[in-house]
Amino acid sequence: MAVYRKKAWRFIRSSMFEYFNYFLALSLLVAAITGGALYYSSWSILWKDAVTNSSNTLQLLKNGQEIVLAEVDKAMESVFLDTSFLNYVDYHAQSDIYMQLVIREKLESAVVSSDYIHSVSIYYTGPKLVLSSLQGSVALDSFSDNAFIRSLDAEPLIKAMVRNRLLPAISSTNEETVISIVKTLPIVFTGTPSAYVVINIKGDYLAQILQSLNTNPDAQLVVTDREGHILSQKAGNGERASAGGTFNDMDLSRLSGSAGNLFADVRGTDSLVCYVSSDANGWMYIYTIPKSVVTRSLDLWGKMTFGICLLALLLSLIGSLLLSRRVFTPMNRLLFMLRGASQEAGSQSTEYAKETVQIERNVSRLIDRNRDLTTLLKDYEIQSRHKFLLRLVNGDEQVTPQTLERLAYYGLSFSKGGSYAVGMVAMDEYARFAQETREAERNAVLLRLSERLQEEAFVKHSLQGFLVEADSNELVLVFHWPEDREGALPEGIRQWLRQLLEQLQELFQMTFTIGISTLHSSLEEVSACYMEAEAALRQKLVYGGNTVILYEAVRPETGIAMYPLNVEKQLLTHFRTGNREGIVCGLREFEAHMLEHHSRQIEVVRHYFLQLFSSSLRAVYEIDANLGFQPVIAGLRHTDLLEMETMHSMVAYMQALYDLVLDQLEQKRSLKNRELAGNITAYLGSHLGEDLSIERLSDLFAISTSHLRKIYKDETGMTIKEKASELRIAAAKELLGDPRLKIHEIADQVGYLTVQAFTKAFKMETGKTPGEFRAEVLRNS
Repeated sequence: MAVYRKKAWRFIRSSMFEYFNYFLALSLLVAAITGGALYYSSWSILWKDAVTNSSNTLQLLKNGQEIVLAEVDKAMESVFLDTSFLNYVDYHAQSDIYMQLVIREKLESAVVSSDYIHSVSIYYTGPKLVLSSLQGSVALDSFSDNAFIRSLDAEPLIKAMVRNRLLPAISSTNEETVISIVKTLPIVFTGTPSAYVVINIKGDYLAQILQSLNTNPDAQLVVTDREGHILSQKAGNGERASAGGTFNDMDLSRLSGSAGNLFADVRGTDSLVCYVSSDANGWMYIYTIPKSVVTRSLDLWGKMTFGICLLALLLSLIGSLLLSRRVFTPMNRLLFMLRGASQEAGSQSTEYAKETVQIERNVSRLIDRNRDLTTLLKDYEIQSRHKFLLRLVNGDEQVTPQTLERLAYYGLSFSKGGSYAVGMVAMDEYARFAQETREAERNAVLLRLSERLQEEAFVKHSLQGFLVEADSNELVLVFHWPEDREGALPEGIRQWLRQLLEQLQELFQMTFTIGISTLHSSLEEVSACYMEAEAALRQKLVYGGNTVILYEAVRPETGIAMYPLNVEKQLLTHFRTGNREGIVCGLREFEAHMLEHHSRQIEVVRHYFLQLFSSSLRAVYEIDANLGFQPVIAGLRHTDLLEMETMHSMVAYMQALYDLVLDQLEQKRSLKNRELAGNITAYLGSHLGEDLSIERLSDLFAISTSHLRKIYKDETGMTIKEKASELRIAAAKELLGDPRLKIHEIADQVGYLTVQAFTKAFKMETGKTPGEFRAEVLRNS
């Protein structure tokens, strides 16, 4: 025992034990710091990845659902905008069978136009009548779905009420899950609406989207409405998507804002809850996953930390025994271990990144199917809004109560009364700008100009109205004041227009001119405001550019008629289409207007002809964007018009201008037609053995068949079929001089399908059969 104690004391006092303590303390310290850092960083990464993956999944689900609802809204647009559906009760009361059938066909067409709609029912609250796409027109008591319809009268309607229900399937006797969306007719109402529109959407599409998403087996994916009714859900553990009931797993009032995430107690489990809401229809998309599932892989790091401590103890013992005098060698080994742990943490992150990519790939197929539809819907919405507002400004749209509803649909709160004014903004020297820039650059500048005008007028100064592009260099601003204003335009608006002009000049480094109309008192007079603004803008020829021109300052005096704008538009339309007779009639009408209103006012006549000259030059630039007519019209100057003393000479001058441009245009077209005919003939000669039908040539040369026939006939005096036959017979004559070639081989080489067809065509052309022609050629040679 004494010997053992002596050896133990000697070991404790040795340098090996001292280094062992050093190594052990250092190893445990490094293990603790490294393990804690790895645990914290891994926890942060896992949590962030879980939130990101959940949010991406919800956003993909939301996008897919909104695409479907957008198509449904597009299909139902004809129902909500067609006033005949509101008048159906009158037709029913009058026993107007024809109109009832027409309206029912419209309803059925709206349902058939979308694959997602199961059925549509319109419940008229007054006579308790239901118009259904499945049953037709029936009384409420006889309607198969009358229980749901009666519930609409029993409780107040919530905006865009949504319910998940079971209805009989259309093509089978089984029941089918549908999502019922309830809207009203009219869209805007007070008290009780005239009718409820129940749109039953097939619920399978939402279940299929949920089923296609690759989610965690322990996660729950739920789609609810504003009140918490479950529209569809995917409960995890391989269960299929289902619907029905109310979402009571947590308090939905905690889910505020359009998107977010939080910790919540879901069915007694501390869980991560991510959510995204839809502003368009109020649906809520909720993704829940237990916290323990997210942090499950962190248990591995706890075991690894314990293993690192044991490894540190073993390495400290070995290092103190063998390398007690080499302190840095075991430290390097410890660092090497830490590097290995870091690489393992990086591989863990890579796995989560791969999982995210997999989720995106699985869902992208569904999104790709509807991406084109979404783009078409957006483009159609923009084009429809622009055409409607442009018709309203031009006076082509009759103002009715439905006009106000459509304005409200586009977000414009207008009243039929109030005060209206129109301002028109145009770029000075636009022709030179168009010549010096490419089309893409011009479009970019006009887009920036449009955005700046909307921001200044309707955002910064909070004016009511809209902006629409009337022409390539004409942006129209329509202003509306709810109250009636009499007299001239407010001084504040005038000052703001002058400041706007200075801002545009400083921003775009070019000058602009603004024409502004007087105040009018109804929506029907917006077209009159537009004509006044256009007339004021055209006075730029007199007042110059870079200014604000008020119509009240340039209003024609009594006895002086306005410029015949409609006559000018018709005349320039004939000019652009090359209609010479229309141009002659248009000039006569323009001259007759001048004789009727300004027969003794030569200066007014000269001014109006100068305005027509300017508009005609702009039309020339529109006909040829590359300014190919610049050398032709270089000798035409507006000063020639100013020197003329008679109206007849001015009309002759304008007629000469139009004839000169049209002659040059016809020469260009004739040159192109000759070139096209030559190319076709060359193609025929080098492809005699192929299909030379008019349809194939039309596709090859990108021109319509009728136009191709006309051009080739006019340029060559022959049809394409006759020319092809002539070239084939000529080639056959050369080939028949070679006795080694057989008749059927020659027929195939020159493009005839059978020897009989070749013989018939050859004899018709030469009066001899191919055999007789060959014998004669060989005899002569």
